Amino acid sequence: MDWLPPALFDLPGVAPAVSEPRDFRNFWFWTIVVGLGTFWALAYGLAIHRGFVDKFVGIPVVVVAINFAWEFVHSIVIDQEPAQRPANFAWVFIDIVIVIQVMKWGHKDFPKLPRKLFQRLFMVLVVIAGIELFLAAREFRDILGMYSGCALNVGISAAFIVTLIKRRSSAGQSLYVGICKMMGSLLAGLNTLILFPDRHLVLSWFVMILVLDLIYIRMIYRQIRSEGQSPWKLNRPPVSPPAEVRAPAREEPVMVS
Repeated sequence: MDWLPPALFDLPGVAPAVSEPRDFRNFWFWTIVVGLGTFWALAYGLAIHRGFVDKFVGIPVVVVAINFAWEFVHSIVIDQEPAQRPANFAWVFIDIVIVIQVMKWGHKDFPKLPRKLFQRLFMVLVVIAGIELFLAAREFRDILGMYSGCALNVGISAAFIVTLIKRRSSAGQSLYVGICKMMGSLLAGLNTLILFPDRHLVLSWFVMILVLDLIYIRMIYRQIRSEGQSPWKLNRPPVSPPAEVRAPAREEPVMVS
């Protein structure tokens, strides 16, 4: 096969996925870590608050299931980076609040499903996601959960857009959630660039996340404006989707013997 042209790229001898991080544990490292943690905490807190106001889940339902499984696996099931494990463990309790909201109001995004069936399917998804995330961490020795976490982050950004389109309202969502999520992800991407500059796949995902977050921010801004409210107002009045979107879920049939 000497007549074939040479390959354009040679694969590295050592996979970047197992490369060691740069030694960057200084003031700037911890500033970035605290910053990204703060923005993500604000994003979750604001989404939870908006969920209670509108009685709609602020974080897309499918994302909640996978994210809860991720936090559980990477804080309790597998060994984790000592500096990261406490944060993951704390996030489990934040996710529990969102899971409670999903149990109460998540079925509104799936009006054709009976509420109890929706709740069962949600818990099944949590279990399946947990198993798959554990297997992925074991298979690729992704101790930090970087690959699964970043891929999930792409899904979160896309899910926000899909949810906004599906609901046709800002119910459960706010401009500040989008901004805080974008800033948290941006700092996480910067941290990855500094520590793991050779992990190009992950870095490309952060570019995708930034693009999707900017699209969502523009969309939610315009949606809130179309509802006659200021996107910058933190305590907006409760919002509901149009009536046709809020079609009631069917009750499960009662079997009479």
